[in-house]
Amino acid sequence: MGSLQLVHLTYAGSGKPSAQIVFGPELTTIYGASDTGKTFIVRSVEYMLGGAQLTMVPEAEGYTQILLGLLLPDGSPLTLVRRPGTNSTHLHREDLRDLVHRPADAIVNSVHNARSKNSLSVHLMRAMGLDAIPVI
Repeated sequence: MGSLQLVHLTYAGSGKPSAQIVFGPELTTIYGASDTGKTFIVRSVEYMLGGAQLTMVPEAEGYTQILLGLLLPDGSPLTLVRRPGTNSTHLHREDLRDLVHRPADAIVNSVHNARSKNSLSVHLMRAMGLDAIPVI
């Protein structure tokens, strides 16, 4: 069984500079005064990993894509791209950090569905070597 490593969380939009947080390989500490976006970062990561919804903050206006960069257990990069308010995630087998225009390597359902073999959770579990473990 392997693990996933968070690499970056990026908000991208046409005509807007990318807004990005880069995660360290060991530990990333997010700190700051109240109402500066710490919780929004955590909720954005949750949304990108299959959360059903994300309440956008005013500062996110105009950003049309959220990108979550990961390193898979074998060391290969994977970028998840999701538009706010949608239920599909585009998978790119490369490290992307700006607005994505090219076709995805795969498109999966963002939110887990136990009856679907095409969900993000199934894809990530397979990448971690957990697809053969029975669900209890």
